[in-house]
Amino acid sequence: MSIDFESRVKIGAEEERTVTVGANMTTSFLWEGENVLSTPAMIMEMEETCRLLLKEQAIPEAEWDSVGTIVDIKHLAATPVRAQILLKAKIISVKGRQVMFEVEARDKIEKIGEGRHERFIISVPRFRAKFGEKQKQLGM
Repeated sequence: MSIDFESRVKIGAEEERTVTVGANMTTSFLWEGENVLSTPAMIMEMEETCRLLLKEQAIPEAEWDSVGTIVDIKHLAATPVRAQILLKAKIISVKGRQVMFEVEARDKIEKIGEGRHERFIISVPRFRAKFGEKQKQLGM
């Protein structure tokens, strides 16, 4: 199925979601006990916010999804376990199946992260087939 993604994906479209920082989202090397939200966990939540924006607003079909291709994020401040963070994503450009987002994360006190993230819209069956072929080539 051929889809005109540029007409479906709207520049300026936004998504917001709130998550609670869990112990599995933290660093483990600063001190004993609960630590702070890690940069990889913050980026993962930013990516998921962008993915959900696309799935909810532009590509609801199960056979289409998106994968992250570029991450350019600044982690600005520490956030403790159990704090809630607000994640925001906004589409700033679309070129074929490439979609660029502006992303931000905040806790209740301050901005904790910001940057840009690019996702590429994929056909899940096609992606899975190519991935399966790579696994075979790697002997897996």
